[in-house]
Amino acid sequence: MTLDPVTLNVAFVLLALVLGALLVFAWTLNRKVRALLPWGAAFCLIAGGFAVANLGRSHNSYPALLAGNALGLLSYVALYAGCRIFNGRRGFPPLIWTGVVLWIAAFPLIYERQDYRLILVALTTGVYSWLSARELWRHAKHPLASQQIAVVLLVLLAIFNIFRTWPGLAVTSIPWIDALANRWSSEMALFLVVYTPALAFIFLSMAKEHVELGYKQAAFIDPLTGIPNRRAFLQHATRLIHARKGKPVSCLVFDLDNFKSFNDRYGHEMGDRILMLFGEVLTEHLPGRSFGRLGGEEFAAILPMSMGDAKALAETVRRAFSAAGKAMLGPQAQVTVSVGCAASDHATAIKTLLQEADLALYSAKDNGRDVVVAAGPLTSAQ
Repeated sequence: MTLDPVTLNVAFVLLALVLGALLVFAWTLNRKVRALLPWGAAFCLIAGGFAVANLGRSHNSYPALLAGNALGLLSYVALYAGCRIFNGRRGFPPLIWTGVVLWIAAFPLIYERQDYRLILVALTTGVYSWLSARELWRHAKHPLASQQIAVVLLVLLAIFNIFRTWPGLAVTSIPWIDALANRWSSEMALFLVVYTPALAFIFLSMAKEHVELGYKQAAFIDPLTGIPNRRAFLQHATRLIHARKGKPVSCLVFDLDNFKSFNDRYGHEMGDRILMLFGEVLTEHLPGRSFGRLGGEEFAAILPMSMGDAKALAETVRRAFSAAGKAMLGPQAQVTVSVGCAASDHATAIKTLLQEADLALYSAKDNGRDVVVAAGPLTSAQ
């Protein structure tokens, strides 16, 4: 079967424009995934670059070759910037424009040498592709399945572009490499027609996974303090107890002292700030995900340690919170927390541990508040 290269190249240009518009449209529907905009721009730019360069090819037009390849390189800049933005990093640092600036500066010197032009463009696009893959691999915030596939596709794109330098470097000719190096060959166009939609699909899949992950995290995060909510805490605590398999597990329940009176005196806005402050104190002093907000001014933690170690850690939290409260409101402020502690040396249900810690917390409240009280250990003999 004979493939017409002109038809394939026109199909690629139209396909890239449609895919670029689709990515931009997806961005308008959910602007939280900001990477969709530069990714959509990348597809539109590569389509424009191919179209401009193709129009000037027959006459070896200087402006068309300069502008067409510059647009193509800008598409790789947008591709890399989108990967950075997706990971929550700055999208367009100054050095990201290096490849485009280098091409514009070097073009007058290499205009007459097609092999030099090919080498420079292929190496530059290869580097941008590799940087994009590296960005998604090294700086990924979450292990998204589609993001790993995107890394593979971008690595393949980097290898493909590097291979395209062969005709400009080698003395001998390898037909299949020469065909892929030629932008207007049937093989090159067919590769792009197949590869381009795959990459666009993966980008859309990454955006979808990112949004879904955000919803899942929102279901397990307390919106005020930013720490795990009751549901997340109970799930983590249950998993930890099962994983310990009879080793000591301790449960702490924290209750901010006189919180209603504090709200009446300082206002609900300051009350919210105090709750957020306590969440920060827990985050600073306790292992990640080991604690959560049960509701109101009550918090809890599950710790893989003995009663004595857990009580000492609770004392550290109590003192740190008091000091942080005074730093926020002044030395006369009474910002304190009472803590109940319970422990078990066997697989006791988290509900039971919370009940025992609650009883200890009541004792702490009855003993003047701002103290840590430990319940009797729940041993396997009980």
